[in-house]
Amino acid sequence: MRPLRILQVVHSFPPHNIAGTEVYTCNLSRELAKRHEVSIFHRINDKQKGEFEIAQSEHNGLHIHTINNTFKDCDSFEMIYDNKIITEAFENLLNEINPDVVHIQHLLFLSIGIIRAAKERNIPVVFTLHDYWLLCPQGQLLKSNTRVCQQYTASDCVRCMKYQLSLKKRAMHIYWSLRNALPDFLMRAIKNIYFVCVRLLFLSREEEKRQIELRQIRLRQASEMVDIFLAPSQFLRNKFIDFGIPESKIINFPYGLDQSYFKENNLKGKRDKFYFVFIGTLLPSKGVHLLIQAFKRMNRANVELKIYGSENVYRGLEYYLGHIKRIGRGKNIRFMGGYKNEDVGSILLEADVLVIPSIWYENSPLVIQEAFLAKRLVIASRIGGIPELVNDGVNGLLFNPGNVKDLQEKMECIIDNPDIIEKFKRNMPLIKSIEDNAKEMEEIYINLISKK
Repeated sequence: MRPLRILQVVHSFPPHNIAGTEVYTCNLSRELAKRHEVSIFHRINDKQKGEFEIAQSEHNGLHIHTINNTFKDCDSFEMIYDNKIITEAFENLLNEINPDVVHIQHLLFLSIGIIRAAKERNIPVVFTLHDYWLLCPQGQLLKSNTRVCQQYTASDCVRCMKYQLSLKKRAMHIYWSLRNALPDFLMRAIKNIYFVCVRLLFLSREEEKRQIELRQIRLRQASEMVDIFLAPSQFLRNKFIDFGIPESKIINFPYGLDQSYFKENNLKGKRDKFYFVFIGTLLPSKGVHLLIQAFKRMNRANVELKIYGSENVYRGLEYYLGHIKRIGRGKNIRFMGGYKNEDVGSILLEADVLVIPSIWYENSPLVIQEAFLAKRLVIASRIGGIPELVNDGVNGLLFNPGNVKDLQEKMECIIDNPDIIEKFKRNMPLIKSIEDNAKEMEEIYINLISKK
């Protein structure tokens, strides 16, 4: 078999960001690059570069192609998800490298025109579903970042997307200028004033709803062009079948992990404290505030909580980092800052328990599987695809999402019954390697190419 030309598309890529989607895409691409020619197309956010500036580089055997999109020139809600400039840049890239297959990992900050461009050239398209972006403009099916959205109707989306729906020419440029100069509370007030003014002068409720419905139509049309969808959890698969994707077109395809950072002979050592750890992005959907509240309610000695996550401020959620820092003040809670993916193994080795307090429908968190590789106990929310990984009372513990008291009780149960950790270790599942994952992916690619 000749080497394939594979083009991976993702919204970000290490080292720019190291959340689950980006890490998986990087590991998969590096493994595929051992046998194939792999290119990456991803977005960066660099205010020092020109808007939509293209750059190319080589790294770890990968051909990296970036496009700069800071949204400062964004002048409509439609441009957020169907950006003609990004689509044109991608078309040029397709013409340049002529890939055998396009594998979309995520289109956030990019454009659904990427799918159209590939299909117009009769290139097979694989789409891995990492979250709910095709259903939900914010990707996580959360209302106001706090409550699970059950219906995801246009009316619900209008309430969540009011600022984006009110975008007018130069608004984002002004926003970025003010954000760098003004405190968070003042920025929130200015955004609310702007939104009220736009609604009074330009934007009716009917127009807001029409924009959301247009997005829904466009994304359904784009989904119909995809050859095969891969869902890492059965929960996610079922959600997209309900959305209308045919069952035959979406398969359950669990992640594979780079296991080189998890060596059995490094998993030993006694500690003078009992350590809980959180590893992930510091967003409301991840529930770090709930973990802090539960930890402080325990009021135990010789117990410590370490929180690992980049302290970058996320647009629209500027308040959150300051909030968790305030409620997390105390000698037994430590904010450890950002981390490299290759450090996750050693971080877990220094902990006793990983806590996943998410309040959104998680897909299949890589960090849970990394904890299993490190033989570390997991306490996690009973939500989304998490129960497919954590078998409550067998290889970990689940608590009711958003329930601080239930989380506190689960944490105290482990502290008071440390022997249970050894029992759970014996029941931890085998984790698919990235090598096996890449071989399975190759079969999918070859099968699609043969049907052209």
